[in-house]
Amino acid sequence: MARRIRRRIAIWPGITVALSFSLLTISLSSLAAETRGYVISMVHTATYYDEQTCPDGTNGSRPDVLIRRVMNDGYDREEAIRIVSSLRINGGRDDEGNLVGSAIVLGGGASFDGDQSWNGFDFNPANVPGVLPDPMAHNAQGRYAIGLNLNDEVGPNSWEHPHTGETGIDNQMWRVLGCWDVYYVNKPVNPYNEGIAWDTSVDAMPAWLISVTGEDLNSDGDVTVTFDRAINIPLRDSYGSIMSGATFAVDSNPRSHSEFKGRIENKILTIEPGDFYMQGESQFYPHLQFTETQLRFEMKQDGSMEGHIGGYQPWRDYYHYLSVRGETDGMIDLIGVFYDLKRFADAKPDPVTGENTAISAAYFIEAVPAFHVDHNGTLLADSVGIGPELSGPAVSQYSTVEQ
Repeated sequence: MARRIRRRIAIWPGITVALSFSLLTISLSSLAAETRGYVISMVHTATYYDEQTCPDGTNGSRPDVLIRRVMNDGYDREEAIRIVSSLRINGGRDDEGNLVGSAIVLGGGASFDGDQSWNGFDFNPANVPGVLPDPMAHNAQGRYAIGLNLNDEVGPNSWEHPHTGETGIDNQMWRVLGCWDVYYVNKPVNPYNEGIAWDTSVDAMPAWLISVTGEDLNSDGDVTVTFDRAINIPLRDSYGSIMSGATFAVDSNPRSHSEFKGRIENKILTIEPGDFYMQGESQFYPHLQFTETQLRFEMKQDGSMEGHIGGYQPWRDYYHYLSVRGETDGMIDLIGVFYDLKRFADAKPDPVTGENTAISAAYFIEAVPAFHVDHNGTLLADSVGIGPELSGPAVSQYSTVEQ
């Protein structure tokens, strides 16, 4: 009898150990972090206009820029319109047959034979914009702009967010661009010059990726937000949308790796300020970089994210993008934008000249679910959710907008 009792006691400790190990495994698995992957399906400067934005009217578009330049050469408006209208026919000549150089657009690179002369200059003034006078373009005004409060202050040049009501929004880039017709749009319409550049480059440029890591991404809590460049390009579906659920190999080059501490509250993702850098491609942004970076993304039920990212951006970066696109595609006055970027820059003063080298800016971001793997094919991030029916370049094409 005693021997039988001892055997039972010997068995129970083993069972106790097994149960404890099982409970420990369950406990550890419940604490394990999850990582969700995304691929950016759209990015462009954040735009918002209302009746207060341009009380004196907009700056128009490319033809308006050329007409004003020709008028500055002494032609009246009617003949300036005729000169600009005849560009494709005779290269821009006046009623007497004289070539009017100021009717030629700036930027966009050299001609096939390398000639960059323009209206008496032996170089393209887009490369040295200070040689031409400031055209004093209209700038955005009013109360509202999309962006983020980068300096935790409410100042005389700050805005109010039209959707969240947050005050102290820093976005001087919008002050520069907001009264050009190409940017005078509200979503789902995108700025044409950036939308067409993205729609073209997305089929050749390595994808931009986001991952979010936390204990429970369906609940409020601290997370880690990571941006990386992929090795492969985005895929499209039959609508031309960026496909949800595709797999991307993360580029291990640290140059385009940015990591932030973040937090999710009520499905809104934010981060602690830091530096951001992502390599792009011509003819799109050659790169996108910020200091004091912040973001505000809404995590949607279908697994996608949408919102805006911003910070202090070197203003010459954006001017470079526009000058490469040229006034034909950019639909702005390069000289006017150059002077305004320089005028409204609000951060990073040059230690020698004292001029600010960076400007507060905000960019709209849309991202859809995606798998991320490393170079060995090991899963780094899960694709969670079916994603939106339309995303990226397809949104404005298939959306009905009442303006």
